[in-house]
Amino acid sequence: MRQGFLVAASAVLIWGCEGMSQKVDASRQERCQRADWAQVGERDGLEGAQGMAERYSSICGDLFEAGPYQEGVKKGSSRRGRAPA
Repeated sequence: MRQGFLVAASAVLIWGCEGMSQKVDASRQERCQRADWAQVGERDGLEGAQGMAERYSSICGDLFEAGPYQEGVKKGSSRRGRAPA
């Protein structure tokens, strides 16, 4: 009896986790599709964020637009304040 309850409870937890994972993946894909990669790059350049292109590429795959992102990074970096010498 006890083992049956544990198996049933485990199945419910696994099913719930799978559903949540699918929702997270769908949300992530939607954000990747809607992203203005030039604007994201400009923000990262302005903030001095390094290596984010690899992360976005890993997360978004083919939805990541490297060209517009890199142009945005250049634009943001040029606007970034310089530390006094």
